Amino acid sequence: MSQLRVGVIGVGRFGRLHIRVLNQISECVVTSIADVNESLLEEVKEEFKIDKVYTDAFDLIRDPDIDVIDIVSDESSHGPLAIEAIKNGKHVFIEKPIATQYSQALEIERLAKEHNVLVMVGNISRFGQPYASIKRAIDRNALGSVGMIRAKRNFSKDWFDHFGKRVHPVYESGIHDLDLILWYAGNKCKEVYASERNMSGYVYPDLFSAVLTFENGIVASLDSAWLYPKGGPQNLVETLELAGTIDADIEVCGEKGTANFKLAHSGYSLWTDQGVQHPELTLWTTEHDGIGGSIRAELTHFVLQVLKGEESPVAPLHDSVEALRIADAIVLSAKEKRVVSL
Repeated sequence: MSQLRVGVIGVGRFGRLHIRVLNQISECVVTSIADVNESLLEEVKEEFKIDKVYTDAFDLIRDPDIDVIDIVSDESSHGPLAIEAIKNGKHVFIEKPIATQYSQALEIERLAKEHNVLVMVGNISRFGQPYASIKRAIDRNALGSVGMIRAKRNFSKDWFDHFGKRVHPVYESGIHDLDLILWYAGNKCKEVYASERNMSGYVYPDLFSAVLTFENGIVASLDSAWLYPKGGPQNLVETLELAGTIDADIEVCGEKGTANFKLAHSGYSLWTDQGVQHPELTLWTTEHDGIGGSIRAELTHFVLQVLKGEESPVAPLHDSVEALRIADAIVLSAKEKRVVSL
């Protein structure tokens, strides 16, 4: 096969970013797209010269001329679409989270083995060099025995006008840090305690805080809030203009040392009459030959693993299943105000 033929489901801003990156990878080509918005479909079809468009994602999945399905639709659709794609023998890339129900995540893992297809979840942070460097430091014992992991992730309040009606923040934002915590802990979580607060009056809470205890004794904390003010400096600029901020920190504390990375303030700033920006330089950077950064590394890695027929050693599917199990426990703990044992 000269090129993998990819069908992309969901062509909003992030879906179009995926198309741009995939079309930079010589081993694959985007041949089909699906979205419920017909006018957007036609616009994207013309922009990227795509052959086939579908308003029904399941019709795209059943197309025999597609090798790979890339799911970039709303979170609640991830599980059902991935399950159907696997049943049709497609390799699947799923933007995080793997699903919003643990039962669906388990089914995806089971079916992937049964149908012998590669499924990888878009845990983009594992492909960012600062995060990967922390992992290498842990693996070579530079920090000694890890005792604690602290993670914080805040988002612009304006964005919650959309997400607050759609998905619990543990699945939308907290899943990034749950994945990193699992990666760094290298062990199973045994206990979860969480609290949350709803300040905006939407279906889902604006913030949550959780403490996780692992079988090897590591204690991890995760705090996430969608309360960053309009006046805060923007860092999602250039490649994907989102008019807001991701303010994320992670710290790993060991007996011999600590490692810390702050996403929001990399040291680079841009001051203009319109305000101050801190352009983010790891996720999806604008580079000399196109889009680079973590998104390009992640999608290139996935395509090459499909061609090799091997599961990703960087982002194995089971880790995403486990992260969703913890996410569900956080929601349950906050709701019932009790410790949840896993």
